[in-house]
Amino acid sequence: MRSPFVLLLFTGALLSFGACARDPALGPLAAGVAAASEDRWDEAVQYWQKALALTPDSAAVHNNLAVAFEKRGAWEDARREYEEALRLQPVNAEIKANYEAFKVRFEAARKKTP
Repeated sequence: MRSPFVLLLFTGALLSFGACARDPALGPLAAGVAAASEDRWDEAVQYWQKALALTPDSAAVHNNLAVAFEKRGAWEDARREYEEALRLQPVNAEIKANYEAFKVRFEAARKKTP
């Protein structure tokens, strides 16, 4: 099931990342967005890890990876990626909001686990 929030997040990341048309990570980033929009999270992670290898300082890619890891239930990986995205862009309101929402979902998931 596609979440409008997730699609908006990825679209925003793609647009902000696309400011440089020659950026080599744009292909893997777009492919990851396409995979995520179809709930193919493992595939999205693979594409975004390729994008990250090309642009390790991209807060947008770290944020996308965080969302994908969270969707896969990889909470610690998601936390690490959110925190790295915030380190790179500490005033990014979208990333801050994603991380705050993640913490709420993580706490709820933790309470469900015996």
